[in-house]
Amino acid sequence: MRIALTRPKGRGAEFAQRLRAAGHDVVEVPLTEIRSADPFPDPRDFDGVLFTSVSAVERAPETNAWPRVGAVGETTARALQERGIRVDVIGDGGGAELARAWGDATGQRLLLPQAREAHPALADGLRDADVTCVAVYETVAREDIDRDALETSDLVCFFAPSAVRAY
Repeated sequence: MRIALTRPKGRGAEFAQRLRAAGHDVVEVPLTEIRSADPFPDPRDFDGVLFTSVSAVERAPETNAWPRVGAVGETTARALQERGIRVDVIGDGGGAELARAWGDATGQRLLLPQAREAHPALADGLRDADVTCVAVYETVAREDIDRDALETSDLVCFFAPSAVRAY
């Protein structure tokens, strides 16, 4: 089967390798790209920082002064650990789950470095905290999409709403 993967360039290599190992013809057709947006605030100004994506992790400053840190799932946690950032809380499925795993946030100053068009589930789940959401990156549609590769694939895999919009 010919499978088109629509993740941004450099993402999803492990998934593509698994598909190829299973005998599939995999073509990578990035529909979006990730760009830096607003500066990442100093994490020392907060009681906690909650990460919802690897893209946010990639924009985190180099410092050893991290407060309590949360990650939305294992992939984001692994990216943090690879950068030497200790992960205290790992959610298991999305922003709402990370908010539950974080526990009582009453009165805490929390930073959510996120996409410009982030889903509000995490911030909504932390309503008793003083939450600062900062768009440290944005996902934009690519103009140079290989439409032929998409049209000749048996299956097209989408990983984000932004990819569907770009399609």
